[in-house]
Amino acid sequence: MTEQTRAHLPRPRVRLGTRAWLGAATALGVALATPAVTGLASAAQSPSAVGAAGAVQKTAAAKVRTLQDPRIVESSGLAKSRYTKGRLWTANDSGGGTTLYEVGRKGKTVRTFELTGASHKDWEGMARSVIGGVSYLYIGDIGDNGKKRSSIFVHRVKEPKPGRPGGSLTKYKTYEFRYPDGAHNAEGLMVQPGTHRIFIVSKVKGRDGAIYRAPSTPSTTSVNTLTRVGSAPAGMSDAVFLKDGRFILRGYVNGWLYSSVNATPRGFALPLKGESITQAWNRKYVFVGSEHKFSSIWRVALP
Repeated sequence: MTEQTRAHLPRPRVRLGTRAWLGAATALGVALATPAVTGLASAAQSPSAVGAAGAVQKTAAAKVRTLQDPRIVESSGLAKSRYTKGRLWTANDSGGGTTLYEVGRKGKTVRTFELTGASHKDWEGMARSVIGGVSYLYIGDIGDNGKKRSSIFVHRVKEPKPGRPGGSLTKYKTYEFRYPDGAHNAEGLMVQPGTHRIFIVSKVKGRDGAIYRAPSTPSTTSVNTLTRVGSAPAGMSDAVFLKDGRFILRGYVNGWLYSSVNATPRGFALPLKGESITQAWNRKYVFVGSEHKFSSIWRVALP
């Protein structure tokens, strides 16, 4: 991935109260659904356009844990637990089966769960959303390096509560999606606060990717068609919505913080290459991870 640089824009003032983030999420949902935004010129977020604006900001970063489980050989997604502060969920990339790993503060695996019967051709990206007081984990079987898949899948399962022993998870929903413009490789999966809309970010090397939006209520019995709503920088390896409605697209070298899909993003450097990101419990930070065995997770301050 070509290293990109950011536009120096004033940081949006966002209050973090319930009404504030719901309002931001709703506003972003409107922006993402607006037909005019669907045709957004890719140059607004292309590597050259972003690079011409200035240097990527370096923010505070610190390693907070190292994954101790030798079975986690290629961590390709992160999601923070709703129920236990300090615990994170992760899963392996392609070939890693359907195991969900719950990891504690010191990097040790606390529990594992099998998403029994779920598709797992190439798991890329995780997300979490709370609906009606219930916390759900989303796992994206969305990778397609050869761009040969006619459809991709996102699994949604209730986050196991504390005290439940590890084991098999058989009650989950699977949504099947197709792109409106042919097959794409994708590694970015995010779920919008308030609306719970699923978004997938395609990964393209050397040129812009794209942001795709799922239907508001996707079907579990038929294939759902995604809608392209905007451009993305090249080489995005994950994505996350923040609690206040903003979102981050993560590359191997930099992160890009957006106030809306048609805004120029604010770039910030990442301390390690990898394919995972999730918001920290302190909303001024995100956690980012890498892929190799015994990989590290870092806490990075937002710009």
